[in-house]
Amino acid sequence: MPVATRGQQRLEQRGSPASYALNLDTLQDHLVVPRQDLLSASCTSSLVRNLEIRDLLSRPVSLHTPHDLQRWCQFVLAEENRPAQVRDLYIHLQGLGSLSKKRSTLLLRVLQRAKLLRRLFISWADAVIDANPEIPSAISRLPALESFEAAPFSEDTHATISDILANMDSRLKFLSLRTGLDSDDLEWLYDVPRVLAPHLEHLEELRLASPDGRTPAIRSRTLNTLRVAINKEQPRPSELSQAFPNLRNLIISADAINENPFKAVPEDRYDTLRNYRVVEQTGNRVWPSLDTLRGKVAPLYVLGLTCPVRRLELKKYRSSRHHMAVEVLRYACPSKLILGIQSVEALTMGHGEASLLVPQSPDRPHVTHLTIRLDPKDVAPSTQDLLDDFIPFLQRSKVEYLHISIPKDIGEHGELEDHWFIYGPARECALALDLDLLRDGIIGAVASLRVLAFTVVVRGKMLWTVDRSGGSPTTTEVEAVVAKGLIRCEEA
Repeated sequence: MPVATRGQQRLEQRGSPASYALNLDTLQDHLVVPRQDLLSASCTSSLVRNLEIRDLLSRPVSLHTPHDLQRWCQFVLAEENRPAQVRDLYIHLQGLGSLSKKRSTLLLRVLQRAKLLRRLFISWADAVIDANPEIPSAISRLPALESFEAAPFSEDTHATISDILANMDSRLKFLSLRTGLDSDDLEWLYDVPRVLAPHLEHLEELRLASPDGRTPAIRSRTLNTLRVAINKEQPRPSELSQAFPNLRNLIISADAINENPFKAVPEDRYDTLRNYRVVEQTGNRVWPSLDTLRGKVAPLYVLGLTCPVRRLELKKYRSSRHHMAVEVLRYACPSKLILGIQSVEALTMGHGEASLLVPQSPDRPHVTHLTIRLDPKDVAPSTQDLLDDFIPFLQRSKVEYLHISIPKDIGEHGELEDHWFIYGPARECALALDLDLLRDGIIGAVASLRVLAFTVVVRGKMLWTVDRSGGSPTTTEVEAVVAKGLIRCEEA
């Protein structure tokens, strides 16, 4: 038999050469390396280069200057298939006129061909929207867009963004309506019912920089998370629950780029405004249950939510707000509480009053999971200071899981050796702490505790499990990687 024929038979038996081709999708799943390493690896071969370019383009891209934007657009447009590989785009230009006609045309060309762009964020929307009259239409026509956020600083740009959203081809899952204007009539700058109408059957998360009184005109059964600011009249839980009946997470928070409308609410009206909202919820005119409620103490007090939640986060708790916090917890009945404080004295100034951790009624559930985020501003507390304040606060509680974070939640990188952005009392406290003394004091005082975790800047994450089966408590320290997983699981 001729050699060629035998070779052909072997190919037929083993499969065609195509079956041995490198599967780029599979390889890419296993290739998770830093951006700079990707750029270096791309020099090795055309195959690897194409793979790395695709991987780079699929990662979030953040552009802060017109020059950055121009270079990135030129890179994306250098090959026909590159625009379709862009997934996440964040544009942070500042100032009107910062985008020239040439650069705006480059951006327009990318947007017109970015068929798989899923997330688009524009921090100073006027700089982009006003740069080219075709850009708004290009954004509206993005076929795969799921997440959109823009911060306009003029009334005209507010109107343009409203048009973009109302005429959008895709259906958003995430939408953030921000504003750079401070106005009591902010709700009129966005036509919220019109803006949301195309997306209501798909929207999962909504952020409103200002409360809007037209929520009764909105209905979305898909919305899972709402973040909204609060003023004297809005929002009202009775109306929100009708507009978003399946809401799971409610966050009361102002937008960082404009004035907090809650500052205009006189403190002597807090009780009255709260009572109005509470009365409106009688007859179960509110959610049967939320999963998470988050905000500062005073705004949550005025909100007057009367339904239970599984997880409650109180930011900037202090002793002068103790009675408000107690009222919020009385209705919320959370099993998981996250407490943000700037002074440990805040925990014991209410000693002898109603406890945040022990319910006032025996038929109400106890807090079993507690996270304390301590961010000292004036004085660095010593280890003994922490024990003197933590122990009376925790006594009589049924806390099973306690996580103390100093200065506050420093995220996944708490193990890093240095944090240049954390200084003053928080850093002094972190460096001087006797963690063994703090651990032993807390475990000895809280009989229900089974897990204790510390996240301390420049010191890292530490977690111990507590065994009391032998009478006196014994602790076992958990390895750092496992500790992170346990913290995520306990705080979920």
